[in-house]
Amino acid sequence: MEFKVIDASALLHSDFSCSNQRYLVPNSVMLEILDEKTRILAEQALKSGRLKILDPGEDSIKKVVSKASKTGDDSSLSKADVDLIALALEKKTVLLSDDYAIQNTARQLGLKVEFTAQEGIKKTVKWVKLCEGCGRKYEASTAGVCGVCGSRLRKHSSG
Repeated sequence: MEFKVIDASALLHSDFSCSNQRYLVPNSVMLEILDEKTRILAEQALKSGRLKILDPGEDSIKKVVSKASKTGDDSSLSKADVDLIALALEKKTVLLSDDYAIQNTARQLGLKVEFTAQEGIKKTVKWVKLCEGCGRKYEASTAGVCGVCGSRLRKHSSG
């Protein structure tokens, strides 16, 4: 049976006792699990072999960071999010996440994404920054204020 990569939010909604599915999770995601019940379930799944901790390689991480920078999702992704996407990319497997920035970046890398508690994204987007004053468009990674009029920049979807 193939492993799926699972994030912390999906772990919260998983019922390992009723599933034969097997999952991979990066160590950084395991560190995000603060809920005691979820941690106990995850530890039981680790002992039974239905959950394995595995960290992605640097090459996969670099690919994710590069893509997230191009899509504008880089400011919304944590290290754990990047590790999660990189692991799914490296293992060429399905990613389970309810996080829209994770879903957007993963899909643009060609990964299949499934969601658990809420509906997934309808389409992928590229984020840009727009000046509130003059409407000038900037790359999503641009910080600060407009170089033309000095107004604040806001993140917007470019489609």
